[in-house]
Amino acid sequence: MKTSREEPNRQPGRGEVVARFFLISAALGLAIGLFEASLLWTTPRIIPLLVPDVGWVIWFLAPLVDMVFFGLVGVGLGWLSNRITAKELPIAIEGGIAVTFVYLMLRWLHSVVGLHPFKFGMEVLFPLIILAAGSAVSLLFLAVIWHRLGGFLEPIVLAPLKPLVWGLAAVTVVAIVGIGVFVVRPSFSTTSAQAAPPPSGAPNVIFITLDTVRADHLSAYGYNRPTTPNLDRFARTGVLFENAIAPTSWTLSSHASMFTGLLPQQHGADFVVPLSSNPWTLAEILRSQGYETAGIIANTGYLEKGWGVSQGFESYADYRSSIKHNLSQTLVGIALIQPLYQNLWSYDWFERRNAAELNQEVFQWLRHRPKRPYFLFVNYFDTHDPYLTVAPYNHRFGRLSMALAANLNAAGDFGFRHRFTRRDRALLADGYDNCLAYLDDQVGKLLEFLSRSSAWRNTIVIITSDHGEEFGGHGDYIHGFDLYRELLHVPLIIAGPGIPKGVRISHIVSTRELFSTVLDLAGGGRTPFSRYSLARFWNPAYKPASFDDAVVSELIPAGDLSGQHAMMSLTTPQWQYIEHRSGRQELYRWTVDPEEKDNLAASPQDQATLNSLRSRLINLVRNATGPWHGTPYLHALDKVAGSSQFSLLFPKPLQPGAAGNPFRIGIAQAYFKPQESKPTRPSQSERELLKSLPYQ
Repeated sequence: MKTSREEPNRQPGRGEVVARFFLISAALGLAIGLFEASLLWTTPRIIPLLVPDVGWVIWFLAPLVDMVFFGLVGVGLGWLSNRITAKELPIAIEGGIAVTFVYLMLRWLHSVVGLHPFKFGMEVLFPLIILAAGSAVSLLFLAVIWHRLGGFLEPIVLAPLKPLVWGLAAVTVVAIVGIGVFVVRPSFSTTSAQAAPPPSGAPNVIFITLDTVRADHLSAYGYNRPTTPNLDRFARTGVLFENAIAPTSWTLSSHASMFTGLLPQQHGADFVVPLSSNPWTLAEILRSQGYETAGIIANTGYLEKGWGVSQGFESYADYRSSIKHNLSQTLVGIALIQPLYQNLWSYDWFERRNAAELNQEVFQWLRHRPKRPYFLFVNYFDTHDPYLTVAPYNHRFGRLSMALAANLNAAGDFGFRHRFTRRDRALLADGYDNCLAYLDDQVGKLLEFLSRSSAWRNTIVIITSDHGEEFGGHGDYIHGFDLYRELLHVPLIIAGPGIPKGVRISHIVSTRELFSTVLDLAGGGRTPFSRYSLARFWNPAYKPASFDDAVVSELIPAGDLSGQHAMMSLTTPQWQYIEHRSGRQELYRWTVDPEEKDNLAASPQDQATLNSLRSRLINLVRNATGPWHGTPYLHALDKVAGSSQFSLLFPKPLQPGAAGNPFRIGIAQAYFKPQESKPTRPSQSERELLKSLPYQ
């Protein structure tokens, strides 16, 4: 019989060794998880974000996940230690060093490569190789020094193991309860209005954006496939604008323009700068008038609260409220769950919400909202690349393979001109149309739900898109790199009380004018914004004005942090003119060349048209309200970029309401006192880290 003095010399059994490894590794995981939660909670993962994009559940989720992950690593190391050495403690310490090293390396990789997916080997095998290498190096190091320090360290490390069991058990229970509370909590909080109630009879307004939907792929716009029967049916209940043009070709800047009525150069939101708090947004204005305001979004990137578009919304359900998103931001989510998911299940983002899931949140909010007029913003994300959707829609018009979706991601994220075959391009369009058909089905379910509501007769619904999509027609894919019609021509349908049914309007209009339109419709059509509202086009007394047949669009392409490739566009009833900062010009007669294949900029017989359109673009931009935030856009109109002629070409803008300027871009903002601007532009070194942001 062994005495207590002999107990330290007892050789532990294999189960006890594995248990010790598990406890030590799990405790290390808990410490790392708490540290990770503190970083995610206090520091935005993307530098310009105004607020971090995680919810409070991260304090429970990160420690629990890291405990489980590192505990399993400890089990593996314990199993190996029984076959390597009888002294388990050096391996335990070695395991702690190794997993800590792997953690730091993965964090470094994440900061360097951003959020872009790589091949399976880079995402999964490479971290495992690092783990193996770190284990070997630390094992060699400990093997050399253990015979000198082992006797001293072993009692110190083993003594607290029993209390550690109870401590880890308690932490696990608390974490599970915290996560459970987060899951079952109400998705939306209700707050009382800070202003007097709106006038009696004020309509509800539902503003829906179908992210990345180009108009020419809707059957309501003449597409040869029946992609959107529900939207077609909805269009017959209201007004369809045949030629609605987006202010740019990517998400944040386009939504900012629709929410403020300003051009990108005016509101300043770009790929590395959030929307400023200076201009008033639709939600802020309507909330000040007593409206309940809520936003429910599916875009995984540029519509998160930290990008500033949530200003004025009392409730804003972005991905911070999603368990899957919070999980995806942890070490385990980044290093294991996301790569395994997109390589073995679907080449997509693990946390992405489809339209059916988004609808459930919309239905929940509508059932529990306060009984007063509301402004509800809904953003669907289903037609955004990689064009993979749920059955049976995943093969409605053709089946897109995961391999081709991965190649699209590589071609689109960095603007590379991937060599897709004609067959590949057709399959990409098939996948896109599959997603559009699924989205149409879910939008139909939302409209059906709304039609059963008692408030339906007093509800205005606006359906549009932020931008279109490219399928290699000009060498590029996805969006955010060009200003061609396939990227700017978007659907726009408005229906509700006081809006005529079955009307199609062919005038060129800008979705930027939805700012004035919503304010006008919410005010009953008798507001200072009526002159700039799209409602003027269905007014029988409407007389076309000089500013009604030209739309300005602007773009600094994705990844172009210096603005050297900035461009501006002018779309008229017959023409689209594009000028690049380099001085290159493009001219297309889109009415006869809708795919814009024939650039007429060098055509001698079209020089008069070219010069006329350029002069008109300059005059429209000159009369835009200040302040200007995007000088790279303006340089696009200066033949000698950055020259002293710039200040002469664009003098200080005239004040709102000045004589001789019946219409000025962004004039509706002049009715509101500017607010103090909060965001600051990041440094060049910080901007460089944002080149790989995946979703626009």
